[in-house]
Amino acid sequence: MLPLGAIGDRVGRKPMLITGLVVFGIANVAAGLAPTTEVMLAARVSAGVGAAMIMPITLAVITSTFPEEQRGKAIGVWTGVAGGGGILGMYLSALLVDIVDWRWLFVLPVVLVAIALAMTLRSVPNSRERSAHPFDTVGALVSVVAVVGLIFVLQEGPERGSTAPATLIGLVVGLVAAVGFIGWELRRRDASLLDVRIATTGARATADGAYLSAAMRLLVCRDHYRAHDLCP
Repeated sequence: MLPLGAIGDRVGRKPMLITGLVVFGIANVAAGLAPTTEVMLAARVSAGVGAAMIMPITLAVITSTFPEEQRGKAIGVWTGVAGGGGILGMYLSALLVDIVDWRWLFVLPVVLVAIALAMTLRSVPNSRERSAHPFDTVGALVSVVAVVGLIFVLQEGPERGSTAPATLIGLVVGLVAAVGFIGWELRRRDASLLDVRIATTGARATADGAYLSAAMRLLVCRDHYRAHDLCP
């Protein structure tokens, strides 16, 4: 999300949002029609890339189009919809698996993508940021390593065990990369991929806390469904 969001800021937020919606929609169609596990996994990876294009751009569009006095309320709505929608999607997915077929899990996203794409083409203005600094490639790569390492621990730790070598290696790699990313971004300052200093501001800290709380509830729901064989 972070590198693709930064790229979208440079090339244009509306084109990146449209591209993300198209990639996400096509990937969900491919997943719903997947004849093999390999095709399903490839489609889900592609859907993840499309989602990573969409999410940061939606927030960037809000901050660039809403006036300052309305921006806090708009970001609050965005945070609530993102967190609540993720949790609602888990319950809806379990319901669809119970009453119809797992392939229907990918029908609703395609419908929502079509609606979002039509609204984007009609209503979302294009905007971009011009930077005198080159793209922070090092920061982008280190951030990916950090996220992959930590997500691996959250995803595989409960099954492999907290003391398994793979879990410990993933944790160490993720933490070291996260600390390295923060140090690198503080060093680059205005040329950084992400100004990590803004995380200490009140409004941003509140939004980040709310989003993290929603993400943790989503992980709990996921583990609950997995324990009851309600998700693949």
